[in-house]
Amino acid sequence: MSSADTILIETSCWPLVVMDAPPRLTSAGITTLIRSVNELYARRERFATLVDTARVEHMPTAAERRMLSEWQTETVDLIRRYNVCTATVVSNPLVRGAMIAMNWIFRPPNEQVTVATFGEALAFCGRQLKADGLALPSVLEAELLKPSARNVAELLARRSA
Repeated sequence: MSSADTILIETSCWPLVVMDAPPRLTSAGITTLIRSVNELYARRERFATLVDTARVEHMPTAAERRMLSEWQTETVDLIRRYNVCTATVVSNPLVRGAMIAMNWIFRPPNEQVTVATFGEALAFCGRQLKADGLALPSVLEAELLKPSARNVAELLARRSA
């Protein structure tokens, strides 16, 4: 397994977790994702998830989608308890529309949105975290006041500046 098939998970802006999806998510990558997110739940702290799919080139196979679905079903109570919200960035309007429709049919256990840009997702997560009474790191507060980050790398660059 390489970083080409693993979702990169950035927690340095906690309680915001940013996930950068790879071009092709494999079964091995999903296993790593499950282990990593279960570790987030083990912290027993509330957080928001921003999933950036900008690098995705291939959709997961039916078997891989089943792995994800089964895991989400198993962790629905943890999602409800600890995951304030999830914002997924999907640039393709047709795929974005399909994901929005799926959330209408199958109601997720937490607040979820599918948006076109990283900035929209970041703003949504920030608002939801604040509404939940959680303190935001200064870089996230600054980004909410003057949005400019187009991806996780730009957000992290602002943090270290």
